[in-house]
Parts: sequence; C-alpha cells; structure tokens
Amino acid sequence: MIMEKRRVGVVGCGKLGRALCEALLSDSELSRSHELAFVWNRTPERMVGVVPDELVLHSLRDFADARPDLVVEVAHPTVARQFGDLFLSRCDFLVGSPSALADPELDTVLRAVSEFSGNGLYVPRGALPCLEEILRLRRQGLLGDARITMRKHPDSVRFAEPLDPPLDETEEERILYSGPLRRLCALAPNNVNTMAALALASGLGFDVVWARLVVNPRLRHHITEMFLLGPPVDGPRFTLQVSRKSPAASNAVTSSATVLGFIDSVAAAGGRGGGIHFC
Repeated sequence: MIMEKRRVGVVGCGKLGRALCEALLSDSELSRSHELAFVWNRTPERMVGVVPDELVLHSLRDFADARPDLVVEVAHPTVARQFGDLFLSRCDFLVGSPSALADPELDTVLRAVSEFSGNGLYVPRGALPCLEEILRLRRQGLLGDARITMRKHPDSVRFAEPLDPPLDETEEERILYSGPLRRLCALAPNNVNTMAALALASGLGFDVVWARLVVNPRLRHHITEMFLLGPPVDGPRFTLQVSRKSPAASNAVTSSATVLGFIDSVAAAGGRGGGIHFC
C-alpha cells in the first residue's frame, strides 16, 4: 500500500525556510513521507532558484488551494496573528514564531480554533534543551518556576526599542533585558522563540518564566541556559539546570544545529488532533 505524502506549506523563505524547502524537495528521508505544497515569502525574489515556480504562492489568502496538510510559519509573529486562525480552520499549523503566543488574545483564539477544527497547533522546540523532560515534569506537577538566559552576538539580535549605546557599539557582555518573558517577546520577537517554547511547554506561562537576553561581541555560539525549580516545599526544592551551546555566525538569528532540529520538528508534526502540541 502506497502511503499518501503529507503536504507542507512553508511561509517564509529566510535561512530556516530555505533549509526546510531544500529538505522537502531533496532530502531522501523526509521526501519519502512529505512533499512541498507551496512557499510564500513577503519578498518573492528570495524564492528564485530555491522554489519551483509552480510552488510559489503569491497570496497567503489562497493557501487552501494548494491543499496543505500542514502549514509551517518561519517568517514573523505577525503571520500567526493575521492568518493563524485561517490555517488552523483548514489544516495543522506549526508556529515557528511561538513568541506570537505571548499575546493572550491570540493564544486563546488559536487554541479555540484548533480544538473546534480538530487541527493541531504545533510548537517546535527550537534551541530548547530537554523538551521531553520539561513535558514529563509538567505532567507530574514538578514545575514551579523557570528561568532562562540566551546569550548571542549583538549582530544576531533584533531589538525593537532604541538602546544606549546601540547594539553595534557593544564592546563587552551586556544584559539587554531581565524580567518576565512576556515583555521580552514584544521587544525581540525573532530572538526569543526558544524562551516562548519553554513558557508554553512548561505550562508556567509568559509572566512566570523569568528571561534574560545577553549579548557579547566575543561569542561564536548561541548559548541557552535554563534553570527549572520545583514547587515550593518545606526543605530543598527540585532543580534542573541545563546549558546548550550551538555554533552560529555572528549575524545568524538561528544556529545551524537549530535548523536541523527544526526540520525534525516539522517531520514530527501532525496526527495528534486538536489542541497544542510540542515537537
């Protein structure tokens, strides 16, 4: 019996989107079970030479014409705000910018549409270490607090507010933000998706997870440092501390290891029904 391939629509053709398109078109393992349904990018010229002309989608409102089983967003949080409910009404949706879900109204709408339609809302792990352990601890009620720090080269960070001195004048390690994650998701939405995945997977939410964004011009890695605490008890609390270092060019928003992990997340997305799922 020949199994029908899962059709994947890709929204965004930056570094991550291009890598995903190339894998769907040519990776022998992934292309056995998945195929590219369409690709959309805000700047169509970026798709030239990457995507066959017949797979280029000129308007996201026409996405359903390509009959996708899964839409993967790898562009910007605004895509989930503008089209997430439409995607979920027709197929599964993997939100590659889960920082968008720091907007409580959007989070509520997308979960409701997912439950009603039976199509899954998928959140990829990104650079988050120990996803399975986080989910297990949540199921067992062993999570009470979480702190996460991301360290990057200044050229890798996109910050929404003016900084004094500007990022490109950073000469030593510098803390750009320290506080509840929800605010940081608005300030640096493209840089904190791993943090957003932690807030969602842990069930602690964007106001409880404490986040720090640090830049250092000497870094050649993206560094994720996660510290989990169990609920308050009489005596010592459960703790889990993990650090992940992934090589990255100074101007890279996404490290090379995260790109490979993201493709695995896409391959694992689907078949779980309505609701929010992690992969």
